[in-house]
Amino acid sequence: MGINTGALYIIFIMLAIAGFGYLISGPTPSETPILTGPEVALTAGKSGNAQSNLQLYNFNGATITPPITSLCSKGGANVHPEALIAYAPSQGSGVSSQGQIDLWVTDTQQPYIAPGEQITKSTGAVKAAGDRTATAPDTYRIEPQLFIFPQTMEKGGKQYYPDFVRGDYNNGTVTTPATGVSYGADLLPTYALPTSNYVVEYVWNVANIGLTDADYNIEFVVHDGHLKLGVRCMTIRVYTPSDAQDQQNQLPLQ
Repeated sequence: MGINTGALYIIFIMLAIAGFGYLISGPTPSETPILTGPEVALTAGKSGNAQSNLQLYNFNGATITPPITSLCSKGGANVHPEALIAYAPSQGSGVSSQGQIDLWVTDTQQPYIAPGEQITKSTGAVKAAGDRTATAPDTYRIEPQLFIFPQTMEKGGKQYYPDFVRGDYNNGTVTTPATGVSYGADLLPTYALPTSNYVVEYVWNVANIGLTDADYNIEFVVHDGHLKLGVRCMTIRVYTPSDAQDQQNQLPLQ
């Protein structure tokens, strides 16, 4: 028995609908090609000026979680990580190799720095190091420190001390406090945790740490105004600005 014209017409319509659906939805997962190529795409400009170039960076650091150590999470010796209310750049963001890393700490009393450390009042620059070997009752050094994974404090890694201390700080000994204040602090980021009575900003120059272009996991170690230890860990990407950028990582107007 042959197929009548009506049945052929229905089959044709069904095939047409299926083909149209394939064009809209694209290939099935097994047919989807695997994309390859560089993570940095550079489109050359036509006019030759800096603004005609579009440079796209794939910041892997945005998806990296800092390695968990015994001190990266609250507990044990890390009794007051909430005192560390903000850092810049933010988690997984980039910072210029000539830029700075900032950390804000707050407490009901002035957070501690090394006993006898001398700070330039107008700018917050450290003009004379104090006793950076001095320890708090918890046996950890009082002076704020920055460590680069995997050489963390727990592993006896190299510590880096702030280049600037801006805001309220305590540079006295444990038994004879001597407080001070310096200026030039940056505004707290919008994502900062709530502040307490006193806030201090610690600033490290990336160039002084010696970081080159790469992703880094960082450990901050500080003491609050009651000599309680606070530790937080985060990830950044260090990059070298192109010739078209200035030290503030801004393209020129022309």
